[in-house]
Amino acid sequence: MRNPSRRRPMHTAVLNALVLSVSVVFLSGCMAAPAPPVPATPVAVASPEPTVTPPVFASNDEALAAATAAFGEYQSMSNTIAHEGGADPERISDFAVGKVLESDLETYAEFRAGGLRMVGDLAFDSFSIQSADLFSGAVTAYVCQDVRETDVVDLGGTTVIAPGRPDSYPLQVSLTHAATSNRLLVEKSDLWSGKNFC
Repeated sequence: MRNPSRRRPMHTAVLNALVLSVSVVFLSGCMAAPAPPVPATPVAVASPEPTVTPPVFASNDEALAAATAAFGEYQSMSNTIAHEGGADPERISDFAVGKVLESDLETYAEFRAGGLRMVGDLAFDSFSIQSADLFSGAVTAYVCQDVRETDVVDLGGTTVIAPGRPDSYPLQVSLTHAATSNRLLVEKSDLWSGKNFC
């Protein structure tokens, strides 16, 4: 497992202040000459303290716990939508973005078009951090996706799963931190091309 980068983003605050004040006094009368302008003493303006953005996670353990919980919530909603034949697919957008969201919406559309539904629940029996950026909240993890208890059936209850399907799949999953909701969302889920760790 690769240690995450702990580079702190550079934060700079630059403030340029210029105060010009000129007082001109004119004396009226035929014998009086105009007084020369008196320059004001520049006023020093204090620069604000640089704003330091705190990290999203305090440690790898905290990032792991948050990522595991977020992936579990995503998978739970994915199971629900698949059980219901792809109905109300937009519900998954609370848990996924990017490529995963696009792929899931396409899958649910195929379920609806083909009268398909999933039986049983997808699960995962391992979840480990590959990398975590504690400041941005981005997490990449290795996940062992367990499909043993699932089937996809048509309207007649006949399976559409090809024989010989593996019991599990090694995945590399990326999650991104959504600042507005302060939660992790599943962004990528790719089949791991290296040694099978499941």
